[in-house]
Amino acid sequence: MALEGTLRDFSLADIFQLIGLQRKTGVLTLRGKDDTVTVTFLDGKVVAADSLNRRLETRLGSVLMKSGLLTQDQLNRALDIQKETLQRLGYVLTHYGIISADALKQAIQLQILQIVYRLFRWKDGDYHFSQETTIEYDRDNVVPITAESILMEGARMIDEWPIIEKRIRSYDMVFRKKHIAQEIVVVGAEDADEVEFDQTPAASRRKKAAASDKIRISDEEKLIYDLVDGTHTVGDIVEISRLSEFDTNKALYELLTRDLIEELRISKAQTVVETTPLDESEVAETPVPLPLVAVLAILAVLSVVTSMRNPANHFAPFGRPLSAVGETRKAISLQRLETIGQAIEKYNVTNGRLPDRLQDLAPYYVSPKLLSDPWGNSYKYLPRPDRYLVIGFTPDGKVDTDLMLQRQIDVGPATASPAPKNGEKGLVLVD
Repeated sequence: MALEGTLRDFSLADIFQLIGLQRKTGVLTLRGKDDTVTVTFLDGKVVAADSLNRRLETRLGSVLMKSGLLTQDQLNRALDIQKETLQRLGYVLTHYGIISADALKQAIQLQILQIVYRLFRWKDGDYHFSQETTIEYDRDNVVPITAESILMEGARMIDEWPIIEKRIRSYDMVFRKKHIAQEIVVVGAEDADEVEFDQTPAASRRKKAAASDKIRISDEEKLIYDLVDGTHTVGDIVEISRLSEFDTNKALYELLTRDLIEELRISKAQTVVETTPLDESEVAETPVPLPLVAVLAILAVLSVVTSMRNPANHFAPFGRPLSAVGETRKAISLQRLETIGQAIEKYNVTNGRLPDRLQDLAPYYVSPKLLSDPWGNSYKYLPRPDRYLVIGFTPDGKVDTDLMLQRQIDVGPATASPAPKNGEKGLVLVD
């Protein structure tokens, strides 16, 4: 059977229905503007799916790791074995007892469904179905999915996605929990407070929910509610959650509609600093290298003397020493940020990954007492898969935009941006 054309002429639902009804075996290839996706069918049932931009093998390890089922070290070990044996990553993970077979099946099934369901949002693209007599797929870990079940879920998504997107406008949005007086209880999906996808004003829904002493949410909504912390973006939550992309967004929509969460409109870095209390145990007196102290002290004294002798200076002479001391400490803080950045990159080269927290750098890569600034504030650290951010503070504990060290980095050999030249302000580096 030769089946090809464009999605404008023949919808994805029609294609799936035709392949399912005729129980065909083969590979459906869909090419869109930004991606190419292949869906493999066996007797009309989906048994595999892959995306050019979101490779299943690559994302499988990422999903397992972000779900807490796999550590970075375990994934690295499995990838090394895979290179030597040329076996599937899933086989390596289960054969060597790194994860359970059930966890692997759940992750693979979820990834296949996420790739397929994302296709239902395509409005244009070319498709081609190549009929085959036999196909290869992971028979040990994949349960064939009927085209009918996919179409039923796809139809629901087509109806509800536009409504969800009106409130979940971008995957860069960040939400935080709201303070509420009512108790939140977790119940079965059929007993949870219902959120209708219609034009009912949100105020009416809130009023209806307020009539009860408790707010009833489902297990899926509780899972997403726990991931909302004022730092994770919607994209982060989609990656971390074990739910599908659609179910994750729907749960966020329902939590937002019930006024259990709200959008955070300030920057994520600022959010972390302002909402995360400092761990007093991490704050310690920090010795400064004596040669650096001597040089900076001389510069500070010269700055004060020069300022006092400058006829253009109309400020009182007793107002300058405090500023000079502040600038000196800021220079020390800049130096410490640079030292921390170098330590992070050495750690990455040695371990093939970024440290989970700054404390992991001590004592082999940096002195533990250099992890706080001259005012006693512990530096904040935000690791991401391809970058890191270290944040410094002003004397009163607020974020100092001149004291932000952000660098792109590859897992493995460090590819950090060069340090700022003398005289440049701050350590703010572009992405």
